[in-house]
Amino acid sequence: MDNDIVTLISRDGKNKVVCSKYMEECFKKEGYISSKKFYINLLYKLFNFKVLRKIEVFFTLCLRCKFFFQDPKHIEFVIFDSENSRSVEKILLNKNYVIISTRIEQINKIYISTKIIFYIIKNLFKRSLKQNYLAALIKVIAPKIVITHISDSEDFHIISKIFHSKIKFVAIQTYAPTMYNKMFSAEGKKNFFIPKFFCYGECDELFYKKKKVNIGSFEAVGSIQASLCYEYVKSEKLKINPNKYDICLIAETHCFLNGDFSQVKNYAECHGLVAEFTHRLCRKHNLNMVLPGKAAKDTAGARREIYFYKHYLKNYNFEILHSPKETRSYSSYINVMQSKLTIALWSTLLREAISFEKKILSFNPTGHPDVIFPVPGITFPQESICILTKPSYELFEERVLKILSMTNKEYFSQLGKEKSFLMAPAVETASILRKRLKQMSEHDTNDTNDNII
Repeated sequence: MDNDIVTLISRDGKNKVVCSKYMEECFKKEGYISSKKFYINLLYKLFNFKVLRKIEVFFTLCLRCKFFFQDPKHIEFVIFDSENSRSVEKILLNKNYVIISTRIEQINKIYISTKIIFYIIKNLFKRSLKQNYLAALIKVIAPKIVITHISDSEDFHIISKIFHSKIKFVAIQTYAPTMYNKMFSAEGKKNFFIPKFFCYGECDELFYKKKKVNIGSFEAVGSIQASLCYEYVKSEKLKINPNKYDICLIAETHCFLNGDFSQVKNYAECHGLVAEFTHRLCRKHNLNMVLPGKAAKDTAGARREIYFYKHYLKNYNFEILHSPKETRSYSSYINVMQSKLTIALWSTLLREAISFEKKILSFNPTGHPDVIFPVPGITFPQESICILTKPSYELFEERVLKILSMTNKEYFSQLGKEKSFLMAPAVETASILRKRLKQMSEHDTNDTNDNII
């Protein structure tokens, strides 16, 4: 089996990829080189030597960033982390917000002022330089609300602890929690702090409470992305045919064996099995299916998905539907809305499909406790109509055909839990969030930024 796994390193020596042999060609086309080459392996070790890494980051920031020798302006809302922040932008009713990039590779402007420098020096030995800088920005901007859609952001948690008595901090759930996150370690829990958490459903609240992390209050509102898709369909006057496809198979790949879920050794094979069984079933019973890709069209992510499925679907003429970047955030949801049944191993889209009143099947043959639908560690009837764990094509075929033959009422009566346990209805999620944020911003905190310490 070890011969089927290769290690590659980027030409600049910064990144390492461990992947299956069938993905090697794909990554080499992206510029990765075999780690067996001495000079590239040495380059990787040098770049990842802690001190040299910090020096490289410092000079990269100096060359890339624009410097503003002034305080940033006071503004009402701060979006914390620029990564895929469009969904948060769309729920802010006015443009009175600023996005703060928190990831080193995305920071492109730096503010330098007396207040910022003084704050950093005063707290130099309490936190990292980046966290002190971000905290100084928040202090000077003095927003009413700081919002993040990255609920496991350590930077957000730490800065929330500093300022939460004077500024409101809100996290909006945009992905399912996982067991292996470092924020759930003993050390991570010391910093974990979310004053207000807008989560998907009851099962997420139970998950975080079971983890015993510090979250001030929960409100289950559903999926902001799914809700924004509803609004997009309505605004564009798109016609949705709920029976256009028999099956929507959600694209789930596992290209990086040294990335997320590296502890689940059969993870890639199980994703391949879900795709192979679904294609076999559709071919046998002449069912109409769609396979929406996760990545945007003509991107490295899209090419990786194609290489991944070429390996597992070599006996099928499959097509992955990759949408342009402009509509990618909605395309998968629209395909779910137009399908009778959505199938995946563990994708969050399964739960979001439930919020669309659509039938789902989580086919998860991994047998690993870290990959359990809907959320690891939370009791959910594993005999539910929406769950299948045995790697048997015959059982898979039987279950899919049974679900397709059922009415929605019959299907949801065998779910084992109320739909809202998995995901609150998504139709009003964006409207609810807009209303809540408006209420929070209008509430008088009485205190000024000068009192923040």
